[in-house]
Amino acid sequence: SVLMVELLMSADRLITAAQAARTPADPSAWAPAVVVGHLSLVDTEVWLPRIDEMVSARSSGPRPRWVWWEPDADVTTRAFDGVGVDEAGARLLASRTALLHRLRELSADDWAAEAEHEDFGVIDVQGLIMQVLGHDEEHRASLLQAEVGQ
Repeated sequence: SVLMVELLMSADRLITAAQAARTPADPSAWAPAVVVGHLSLVDTEVWLPRIDEMVSARSSGPRPRWVWWEPDADVTTRAFDGVGVDEAGARLLASRTALLHRLRELSADDWAAEAEHEDFGVIDVQGLIMQVLGHDEEHRASLLQAEVGQ
């Protein structure tokens, strides 16, 4: 339950950092709303499907094997270009809520489901959630740098 609370608090911290961040001077860097939007896409296109894949494989076959993958950066930029932080934040809160609902549905056996990731090694669902939080923090750090104009 602590991880579930942390997932929601992490999203809140990201939105707060994005609201305070400046638009980066580097035109190739993502605007704060795009960073937040990216995280909503990762929730729906990476984390949720991977949890489902882990749980499904637990009863039907070998554990999944994954490589690092994220939604396409150019597609993400186009999807959230011109979107405000508040709208991107609402999308992140919606995707994070969907993630939380999915986690609440898991049994104790489901939490023990495993996958093998090329970078993370063998992880269970809790380990995947720790990766979600780590990914959030990497992006929050970039927003905090943008906040102070560095």
